Amino acid sequence: MAGKIQLNLDGQQINTFVSYFKSLPPKPATTIRFFNRGDFYTVHGSDAETAAKSIFRTTSFIKSIGSGGDALDSLIFNKNQFENYVKDLLLVKQYRVEVYTNPGKKSQSSWNLEFKGSPGNLSQFEDILFSSDNDRVLGNSVLGIKFDSKSKSVGVALVDNVDHCFSVAEFPDDDHFSNLESVIIQFGPKECVGASESSGDSDRLKKIAERCGVMFSVRKKSEFSSDGLTQDLNRLLKFKDGQQQNAQAIPQMSLEVAMASLSAVIKYLELCSDSENFGHFKIQNLDRQRFVYMDSAAISALSVYSTAENSSKSGPTTIVDLLDKCRTAQGHRLLHQWVKQPLKDINVVNERHDIVELLYNNTVLRQSLYEESLRRVPDLLVLSKKLERKKSNLQDCYRIYQAMEKLPLLVQSLEECTDGEPHPTLRDSIIQPLKENLKDMEKYQEMVGSTIDLDLVNKGEYLVKAEFDEDLQKLREKLDELEEAFERELNRAARDLSLDPKKTLKLESNPQLGYFFRVTLKEEKTIRNNKNYPQIDTNKAGVRFRSTKLLDMNEEYLAIMEQYSEHQQSIVNEVISIAAGYSGTLQQISDVIARLDVLCSFAMVASCSSKPYVRPKMLPQGSGKMKIIEARHPCVELVDNVSFIPNDIEFNNCSLFQVITGPNMGGKSTFIRSIGDIALMAHIGSFVSCSEAEIPILDAILARVGASDSLLKGMSTFMVEMVETAGILKMATSDSLVIIDELGRGTSTYEGCGIAWAIAEYLATQAKSYSLFATHFHELTRLADEIESVRNLHVSAATLEDTFTLLYKVKPGACDQSFGIHVAKMARFPDNVIEEAKRKLEELEDYQSTVEVESDVKRRKLILDGEELIKNTLQKCKSLKNEQLSEEELLKRIKELSGEVKSSGNPYVEALLNRGA
Repeated sequence: MAGKIQLNLDGQQINTFVSYFKSLPPKPATTIRFFNRGDFYTVHGSDAETAAKSIFRTTSFIKSIGSGGDALDSLIFNKNQFENYVKDLLLVKQYRVEVYTNPGKKSQSSWNLEFKGSPGNLSQFEDILFSSDNDRVLGNSVLGIKFDSKSKSVGVALVDNVDHCFSVAEFPDDDHFSNLESVIIQFGPKECVGASESSGDSDRLKKIAERCGVMFSVRKKSEFSSDGLTQDLNRLLKFKDGQQQNAQAIPQMSLEVAMASLSAVIKYLELCSDSENFGHFKIQNLDRQRFVYMDSAAISALSVYSTAENSSKSGPTTIVDLLDKCRTAQGHRLLHQWVKQPLKDINVVNERHDIVELLYNNTVLRQSLYEESLRRVPDLLVLSKKLERKKSNLQDCYRIYQAMEKLPLLVQSLEECTDGEPHPTLRDSIIQPLKENLKDMEKYQEMVGSTIDLDLVNKGEYLVKAEFDEDLQKLREKLDELEEAFERELNRAARDLSLDPKKTLKLESNPQLGYFFRVTLKEEKTIRNNKNYPQIDTNKAGVRFRSTKLLDMNEEYLAIMEQYSEHQQSIVNEVISIAAGYSGTLQQISDVIARLDVLCSFAMVASCSSKPYVRPKMLPQGSGKMKIIEARHPCVELVDNVSFIPNDIEFNNCSLFQVITGPNMGGKSTFIRSIGDIALMAHIGSFVSCSEAEIPILDAILARVGASDSLLKGMSTFMVEMVETAGILKMATSDSLVIIDELGRGTSTYEGCGIAWAIAEYLATQAKSYSLFATHFHELTRLADEIESVRNLHVSAATLEDTFTLLYKVKPGACDQSFGIHVAKMARFPDNVIEEAKRKLEELEDYQSTVEVESDVKRRKLILDGEELIKNTLQKCKSLKNEQLSEEELLKRIKELSGEVKSSGNPYVEALLNRGA
């Protein structure tokens, strides 16, 4: 524990360290500084409180060092606590870490920054973070971002240091960086890197990254330069056979803004400082157009990911929670990627649906994959990466060997799943790639089978077979002879000391000491002062000692054992070096297994649902229609004690824009979100929660559901609402699904209604998107009278005397009344408050109706007066014909009559004149 470790420094050293610590440059709260003290670590200042609450759940372990006003909070913890905390900071909290060391334990003012890491740059902490496969988190990519204010274009470079891939793109963007936000959502980098710009662009980019839950690091503007990039790429890229060995010739070099971003990330990750990176990277275009557009507002509205807020709730609360029944680590990762990247290619989507349908209908195969075959597959991608870096051991090689032994049975079960030929999609996308890659692994299997002593594996030992190498065999024979001699010496010593061998006198060994004898403390007197049996040490377990002969034999044994270990390690290194050549094949097998695992997960979700899921019929983009019958929210229907009421929706040329009205808590939000979730699930290849579905390929799923103040961003509820809606208006097309809930509530009623009306009218007449617009502004239902494609829907409720029942059924037509007071009654407002609300409502309704009547009377009178004025003026103009007037006099007289009309002050006449102008 922290309290048992002492910081052994005198007063002068402590004061020196405190002064040094306070001289360090300021840092953000998301950076934690550690000081390596050898056997333990310390953190200080505000970091001490943060660490104490995280590690010990209390601040009682914090000590104060220094004196007076220079006192400094300090926390000490051991190496194990340090490693666990670093994992939590980098992989969970998405913080930065700095580790300072004191070279040679010099003065407390001589500390160097030895290691640093961030969510996207984990290379210096790999040994700590990924000590076991369960801890491995892949895909810690970094996205470099540069905004060119002149061309209004964004250049991005995604660097994945695990897959050794550079992905670059340039695209125009608006003031809200809508396209950039979609890229961050789709590709999920762990960290974004941007330039420090005086114009404030970096602040806007930072807000976009933080809105998507990604850390943003600001770098010097000078780092976003292509100077030296060609030289770096010549070292890092793996050129194909016959390809010109010069990065300047690759087509991506024409993307100047994107390549500047790539240059910055290469410098940030210090890729060129590690020779193991040379010749391993590939470069490609980042193809964002393949995926359905979604921004952070849509991700939040449709509850796609888990958050700290809902992660503790029972049951699936998000789409990822619902769909993730994967059995492999690579499957879990791929599912998270697919959910962020719904596809626009109808052929690929249908391929996924084909395999899900096959597994859904074949219960035996589905259960076999889920319960047995997939569950036993290790994380092949992690193992392949360890092979590639030559950091594997014999245990890793054996795990790969074991997996390759079992995969043929999986292939066989897939081939036998149908009576005749395998399904063509399953054959081409799963079975054939597996068979081809398994064939490539046959030589690997032979090598491992002939190298590793498989008999020792069951004992947890992973060693090379002694007979594999002649020199190794000779050393093993010598060790075996010595071990037999140790047994003979045990029997001789037992006779000499009058003890029972293997009972009161035992022969033991460990890697440090080799072989030795041990007797209990009770028998210690038998060897006391006996020069022939020198003691090693004494502890609670007894006395350890050797005979003079055992001492000589043990020295020989340790020397031969060292030779044996060195020789065996040289063979292991050779095996690992050969096995590294199979890393690419292993990655391909991992990709196929991950795909099969995710599709099997989709089939399990569909088959285990209390109500059936169905395969959606995917329509080509531009079909102009969508139909979902008995739609259910996939997560809400799983809530305990909930009987979900399904509802229908249909879009066509006569009902592209649907206005939904009805009481609060009546199910409007759940209904429109369920449609969005079903559309998303269909586009990633899953079956959907309804009884029938025809869904066109969409180009975007846009949503604005609920809003709250964003204090950190300095935006009110209404501002957040307007920013999100502006993004929708910018991106919406006739192939987009738009979901809007309660727009305009953040401002005055009439202003909010006006904004909502204008937005609804634009979506219905200009964008012509598939739109669901839930609102409490009943005035919007009048849109159906003016625009042919608008249709009214309402969620029903039943009122009888003092009872109020929500029916959760969506029906055609507008809601005929509001139910706010009924809902307040359900919330158990005091009776006197309810009665006062009713009285005030009646008073306001009477006043409003009176105002409306008075306004109508006044309006009609103004129109009649204006028409009479126009009629009289026209009569006077006609009478001018009878007067003998010159042209000049005629024009003068007409101007006078016109002036009389304008000076009348009638608004109706003024409006007509202005319209004519």
